[in-house]
Amino acid sequence: MTNFNHEVPIFFSVDDHYSPYLAVAINSLIQNSDPKRHYHIIVLCDDLSHDNQLKLQTLTKDNIKLEFVSINEQIKQQITDKNNKLRADYFTYTIYFRLFIAELFPQFKKAIYLDADTVVNQDIATLFDLPLGDNWIGAAVDRFITENPETFNYAEQAIGVAGNKYVNSGVLLMDLQALREYRFADHFFKLLNQYHFRSLAPDQDYLNAIAKNKILYLDPTWNVMTTFPEETPAALIHWNLFNKPWNYQDAPRQKYFWKYAKDTPYYDQLLHQLQNVNTKIIQQDEQNAAELMNLAVTIAKTENTFRNRAEQGVQIAL
Repeated sequence: MTNFNHEVPIFFSVDDHYSPYLAVAINSLIQNSDPKRHYHIIVLCDDLSHDNQLKLQTLTKDNIKLEFVSINEQIKQQITDKNNKLRADYFTYTIYFRLFIAELFPQFKKAIYLDADTVVNQDIATLFDLPLGDNWIGAAVDRFITENPETFNYAEQAIGVAGNKYVNSGVLLMDLQALREYRFADHFFKLLNQYHFRSLAPDQDYLNAIAKNKILYLDPTWNVMTTFPEETPAALIHWNLFNKPWNYQDAPRQKYFWKYAKDTPYYDQLLHQLQNVNTKIIQQDEQNAAELMNLAVTIAKTENTFRNRAEQGVQIAL
């Protein structure tokens, strides 16, 4: 039986490509953990090599359990919509894995999900201990959506959520018991495979549309994204979208990434990557950013959106 108050379950979702950055995120979390608490880090993965798993295991301490769980083929086969891409760049099953945590881990009542492009500057148990009340999800408003007219309009017209209420799914406090009770995953599958909505951020759009009435809005310090002013206190830094510190010398708050990177088995590899960044990567980021904006405008004008389906009587929000 899991000790709900004592153990802190934290989920990540990666493939081999993201292993070095996951190492930095995990190390930051461990370095700021409370030695009197137990932390159970679970990495949901798709083809994560044995070598990378061994490297990541070297980061653990006595109060840290690190586990790797391959998402089974049955769930992957149910994801028929492969047209939506991560940051307009490439398709990966891992973008959806966080939506199945409640169903796959019935032993947990509550958990945290973190993207791998994050570092934690405070004890993550502080976030875990926040009461959710009647809400299913705790998340912070997505600054990228709120700061751009195109994406602000997209949230309202395509998703049916106020632009200043649309949350980022890279940091989630999750009431897993409630998500199971209301069959969130089943509803997600039904919408995904019946309507194949085009999305800017596939998992994030579905989460906002389905759970919009059950979200606790977190203090933004728990998800400080790249456009936040430098003086903003940051309990957790999230290099969402572009400007990754392993690709950009001038990435916002990059000193925190390298602070935690230096104690990982990937430090030399990460330094080499930064020092030898191919200009094509920067150009691809610029192209993807422009494509995201164009996509926001295009999707908001289409007929097959979450908002339009809801207005036609389809149950979108639970």
